[in-house]
Amino acid sequence: MRWIMRIIMVVVVLVVAAIGLVFLLPAEKIGDLASDQLEKATGRKLTLSGSFRPTIYPVLGVKTGPLTISNADWASEPYMVSAQGASVGVGLSALLGGNIEVKQLILDAPVIHLERRADGVANWELSGGSDADTTTGGGETGMTSGGITLDKGAITNGLLTYKDATTQQDIVIKQINADFALPKSAAATINGSAIYNGRKANIDLSVADLGKLMDGQVTNMSGSLAMGEMKASLNGQAMMAPGVAPLVNGQYSFDLPDMASLQELTGAPLPDALKGVSKLSSKGTLMVSSAGINLSGNAGVTMNGLPIDATFEVIGPENWAETLRVDVSLGVTGRDAFTFKWVGLVNGKTGNADGTIDFNASDLAATLKAAGNEVGFPKGTGKTARVKGVVGVRDGKNSLSKATFALDQNVFQGDALLALDSVPYISANLTAGDLDFSAFTSDESGSSGSSSGSSSSGSGAWSKDPIRITGLDAINADINLKAKSVNLGVSRLGRTDIKARLRGGALNLTLKKVQVYGGVITGVVSFSGGNAVKFDSDIKAVGVQLEPLLGSLLDLNRLTGSGNTTLKMSGSGGSLYQIMHSLSGNGTLRIDKGSFKGIDLAAMMRNLKQAFGGFEGATEFTSLTGTFQMKKGVLQNVDMLMVSPLFKAEGKGRINVGEQNMTYTVTPSSLSENAKFSVPVDISGPWSNLKFRPDLKGLVDLLTNGRLEKEKAALEERAKAALVKKLRLQANEAVSRKALEDKAKQSLEDKAKDEVGNLLKGLFQ
Repeated sequence: MRWIMRIIMVVVVLVVAAIGLVFLLPAEKIGDLASDQLEKATGRKLTLSGSFRPTIYPVLGVKTGPLTISNADWASEPYMVSAQGASVGVGLSALLGGNIEVKQLILDAPVIHLERRADGVANWELSGGSDADTTTGGGETGMTSGGITLDKGAITNGLLTYKDATTQQDIVIKQINADFALPKSAAATINGSAIYNGRKANIDLSVADLGKLMDGQVTNMSGSLAMGEMKASLNGQAMMAPGVAPLVNGQYSFDLPDMASLQELTGAPLPDALKGVSKLSSKGTLMVSSAGINLSGNAGVTMNGLPIDATFEVIGPENWAETLRVDVSLGVTGRDAFTFKWVGLVNGKTGNADGTIDFNASDLAATLKAAGNEVGFPKGTGKTARVKGVVGVRDGKNSLSKATFALDQNVFQGDALLALDSVPYISANLTAGDLDFSAFTSDESGSSGSSSGSSSSGSGAWSKDPIRITGLDAINADINLKAKSVNLGVSRLGRTDIKARLRGGALNLTLKKVQVYGGVITGVVSFSGGNAVKFDSDIKAVGVQLEPLLGSLLDLNRLTGSGNTTLKMSGSGGSLYQIMHSLSGNGTLRIDKGSFKGIDLAAMMRNLKQAFGGFEGATEFTSLTGTFQMKKGVLQNVDMLMVSPLFKAEGKGRINVGEQNMTYTVTPSSLSENAKFSVPVDISGPWSNLKFRPDLKGLVDLLTNGRLEKEKAALEERAKAALVKKLRLQANEAVSRKALEDKAKQSLEDKAKDEVGNLLKGLFQ
């Protein structure tokens, strides 16, 4: 019992002595000792100024006036840390041993300046003096393997600035209020809040054993950060050791319901590509060690209303932090819209990448809308798409080789280059089998595109359904395409070799060689979409069969033969009706060995009875040539020449393409030997019901100025000769020459009338 009492008395004496020591030891001495410890540990000078007041409760120590901690000699600010005041607490046991151990540090309104210069050196990279010791007078100094220990720390109303010359980043964090602890053996923690870009942020971080962490051992850690709606957390293990890459192994989570928090965090305007992004979240595993990095997990995001899910894995070697070269496996699914897979190598330092992609869009419209591009495809088109191949990224350009491209049922193979500039650019060399674009030229009712449905039914009008092709300005392109065949709906092409150039929404097609209807077409067609479709064309066709060509384009099925033509044409409009009424241009035509079905012009031109009595059969010809001008959908021709074994004929008139009708006259210039006279033929009416009639006015002109004039001349010569003879015989008669001439003229007219009557009778036989 006496030993116990002695121990108690010793403890009491020690406590009383310690309390007295605090008052006997000058406060300036405590400040000097604390400054000395900090300078040995960090190489920075702590300056305490103003009045010093010792404290007993809640911890032994001292309160100071303003204080500063020196900055790096190259920094733009003189002090790394400054504060209006501080409270420094010391350990009682160390104090009784004649040493100072900092147990508590509270900073009032501190200002902390962090800075990184252009070569990457930071002012917070601290180092102690070369003579630094972990002990002073044999007692504890608060140092553990080169680190400062602190039972309790606090910051009230602090300010933090960060300047980075490598990135030109400038950050200011205000109203920092935090509690922290750096004990020797217990968990090190920091818990606080601050204002950044006008938004409050909260942080909570805990390290299970700071001593182990500083000694290069593995310890548990957890942390979370919340800023507005944005939340992030990490729970796992960590290790830090000099000369060794940090170790982090844990589970992370991240939630960002909207992009406002990200914009406030970065202080920069959101890129257009992120404006439609919301509900971004991710969970997974992060492992970083000297062996490399492994990041895997899943993520979700909503882009312009479309929910998107992703799984990923990122693997990097031991030097990944220096090279930023990692292997990436990524799988993305746009709900009921698309899937995307990427496997390959990514270099974060250069931006280069090599790998494979497989993209499938089951709903192309929804996919493009999610990406911020709404393309107005014609009805029944642009439903599905696929891209698959080997990707190479160099200097921001993306090459795709050994690739397969598909749009709806159409499949292409080849190589492509994609540059993601302000307006994406694609260059490609493609081959294809049988392509079908018929849906692009017809709507679901079958009345747009080709108007065969409407005109063949007798309506005599092109479709007025709106044609809207938008989104062509979303990309620029240069594409070479060779295809086995192309079905355009209004026509079918055979072997096709074309070059497409797309700039600013304007598409220019160079037809290198296009086989169509037994012939070949070459030339240039320019096209632009929008609310009104516009086009210009300059093409040449050689050996093209006219019946299927005119039947598919203009619903004309009477003209047959193999033809050559040149055509310069332009048009515009918001419907096929408007386009056909706007057509303007010019062209030439030559047809060899053809026919005009449904009418026998040869018979009509040499027999009025046949002309008035109806028609059937066909008009065969060996050649048909002509030129034409077109303005606002109306074609004018004045020099048509038709050559047949039975006749030659000239033609002129107008064909109203917009209204699908025509007024045309075919006038024979010569017939076979057994034909006495020829009858001009008028062709008029709607294309679906053309009328063929004799041109009586033209016939009278022919009779007056043609054969009839010759007959009159012959009669006049004979009449003159008879008159001279009669004058000689009747020289003694009292008949005047004038009377004889009048009588001869009347006789001539009577005979001419009889001759015309005989000729007309012949035309009806």
